[in-house]
Amino acid sequence: MSLMTLLEQAQGGRLYSAVAQSLDLDDAETRKAMRKLCPAIADRLHEKAARDEELFQTLIDLIEGGAGASPLDTPETLTGAEAIADGNAILDDIYGSRNEAMVALRQVDETIPERELSNLAPIAATAVVAALAQANRPMALAAAQPAAAAQAGQGFFGALVAAIIAGIVSALTKQLKPRTTRRRTSYARTRNQRKTTSRSRSTPTRRKAASQVSVEDLFRDILGNLGKK
Repeated sequence: MSLMTLLEQAQGGRLYSAVAQSLDLDDAETRKAMRKLCPAIADRLHEKAARDEELFQTLIDLIEGGAGASPLDTPETLTGAEAIADGNAILDDIYGSRNEAMVALRQVDETIPERELSNLAPIAATAVVAALAQANRPMALAAAQPAAAAQAGQGFFGALVAAIIAGIVSALTKQLKPRTTRRRTSYARTRNQRKTTSRSRSTPTRRKAASQVSVEDLFRDILGNLGKK
């Protein structure tokens, strides 16, 4: 499912309005701005992940650890302080700094008011990474099942089915738990954990899951016809 389709359908089709309300912005301008910012950020993230192994590994870790609430689920998890901090960390990683991100994103659409750009850029970045994780959830589940599937003689497609079933059961279990027990996966926290792990190793190694997928695999669904490679 493409990036814009995921965002259009999120929160029952009310994602843009919910973001606008949380920031006291105009609904129409927020929708217009995010429709410009999100594809631009997704394309930049794709390009940077293709060149930056550390960023690619962080995305893999984030997808594999995405059992908690997705920032796309509710307004609070997309516009809260942690989500905005994540968005700024994403912008910093893919543009070099928040200031450079603002300069680059200003060129995407010069009609976006300065206040909207400043407030929406980190939220748009978090939404892009959340959409990437959501689009790749079946692949992440399948990656966790190969050993069990091999023992059962299921093969890849059997593993995929088993993973999807396991994911459905896991999702239902989480829905039955109090919301306070759910914790979304943080980009900044995942990135810092990976950097700490990398420093503790004399020779950094690729994770097994990462060796099974490429950057193009990760971004194929969300980029759709936005992809340039």
